[in-house]
Amino acid sequence: MAENWKNCFEEELICPICLHVFVEPVQLPCKHNFCRGCIGEAWAKDSGLVRCPECNQAYNQKPGLEKNLKLTNIVEKFNALHVEKPPTALHCVFCRRGPPLPAQKVCLRCEAPCCQSHVQTHLQQPSTARGHLLVEADDVRAWSCPQHNAYRLYHCEAEQVAVCQYCCYYSGAHQGHSVCDVEIRRNEIRATPSPSIVSVSSTGSHQGSDPGPASPAAVYVMSVLVPLLWLT
Repeated sequence: MAENWKNCFEEELICPICLHVFVEPVQLPCKHNFCRGCIGEAWAKDSGLVRCPECNQAYNQKPGLEKNLKLTNIVEKFNALHVEKPPTALHCVFCRRGPPLPAQKVCLRCEAPCCQSHVQTHLQQPSTARGHLLVEADDVRAWSCPQHNAYRLYHCEAEQVAVCQYCCYYSGAHQGHSVCDVEIRRNEIRATPSPSIVSVSSTGSHQGSDPGPASPAAVYVMSVLVPLLWLT
């Protein structure tokens, strides 16, 4: 819904010449708007009669290009809303001596980041009936719902995707679908990896031989891809 609204709004801010969001929009007497640079370039070779590229209105001489102040303000606010902000650095909530250390783990149920030294400290804290759910701090974004400010702690059985509480219980796209706790589904995936994962993890080993240490590729697949492959 939010993405559709953004696209509809953006369509009204597109220059008819360059087909991008306006840059310093100016308005012609016929009320059509263009980037100052675009209309200037379009009329650069014309010394007499010029026409509006949108409605073909003819002007015996180039009209003055007045800056559309209201449209300029709208464009600036639109651009400001869609500047991707860098993720906020997470710090341990249990560090008491000195500055808190960068978080290595985040408990999604408690919304509590913790450094490696305080993982056990957090696990000893009271939790919900479902227990703690610790994930790597670098993976928090993958666990976050793109539409709501919440973690995806449920698994939608109908669409086989992780969803947040708002998606499945509060008029979301998955309302009414059968859901289970995300940890249950994640453990099932870990227990029954797909054939492609089995192939990667078993590369280089043969039946009856010592498999030796797992390859970096196998470690990556089993520790990162398996927990996250069904989130998107």
